[in-house]
Amino acid sequence: MKKSEYSLHKILVIRTDRIGDVVLSLPVVVSLRKRYADARIFMLVQPEVRDILDNHQDLDGVILDNDNHRLSGFFRLAASLRRERFDAAVLLHPTLRLAAAMFMARIPIRIGTGYRLYSFLLNRRVFEHRKHSIRHEAEYNLSLAAALQGKIKPVQFHLPVSKKAGEKILKMIRESGITKNYVVIHPGSRGSALDWPAERFFQLGELISKHLKYPVIVTGSKGEQEALKVLVRKYESSVISFVGALTLKELVALLASAGLVIASSTGPLHLAAAAGTTVLGFYPPFRAANVRRWGPFGQTENVLVPPVSDCARCKGSKCEHWNCMSMIQVEEAYRIVQKQLAVGNKDV
Repeated sequence: MKKSEYSLHKILVIRTDRIGDVVLSLPVVVSLRKRYADARIFMLVQPEVRDILDNHQDLDGVILDNDNHRLSGFFRLAASLRRERFDAAVLLHPTLRLAAAMFMARIPIRIGTGYRLYSFLLNRRVFEHRKHSIRHEAEYNLSLAAALQGKIKPVQFHLPVSKKAGEKILKMIRESGITKNYVVIHPGSRGSALDWPAERFFQLGELISKHLKYPVIVTGSKGEQEALKVLVRKYESSVISFVGALTLKELVALLASAGLVIASSTGPLHLAAAAGTTVLGFYPPFRAANVRRWGPFGQTENVLVPPVSDCARCKGSKCEHWNCMSMIQVEEAYRIVQKQLAVGNKDV
């Protein structure tokens, strides 16, 4: 018997890639909750992004996709999903492995793109090409969910900010001598995009600290500590380093309370935008990182892109403009920062 959409009791949203991708999938969870107020809604994600979903007001639970590089892990995932007895699943991160797991789990309603060779494993297919990047990723995600819920709701994130993490951040910034609102710079992207040179971030931070008198905090993962160590030491009079010192929940709390967050196209930029913080982003000109699709939602005007024509893909050192990100000047970014920070100042 066909499953009635009005009798859906348990729904799964699947997004097993990186932090920014999961953040831009949260509007699907929010929208589904508005449509199915009494349903239990879960997300399937990678373990490393688990913490940003804790206490999300529209989620009932999180399932972790562990061991996703082995065949045994695939069968465990399919068995786990089958035991959960989901009524419907929305595949936002299309892979053969995940589509097959949904099929083997016998989920009655399986939603995803209709443009993959394995789309026959889905029984509700959406024919919309994302590769053209004419809409934002958050809007593409909602288009998939519309196959289940009908009318698309406005984009909302409801990004949770941990109270405990917020208290830890407040303690850290006060111990650092910060008594007014601060600016966060996040130079790295862990390879998710072509970055603005790290030293340019620090040069910008120096201008903000010395001329605009805003405290500047540098963040980064533990894996980026060594790469940033020399720059932190060189600009230590202008910046305060929290590199490698924060959990993911603490990073969210720090970004949510900042006056401005400056970063390349990376997860923390999307976390900040989702939390309602003003951002400045640096984006490469190639299609896979297109600002229309991957820019900070609601703030795509707060982005700088090198003054070159768009590329279908990055050719690396073979490109005549390599590395084009160096064409974005510190002075250009500083002028934008001046305008953004002129809006106001808040005490910590």
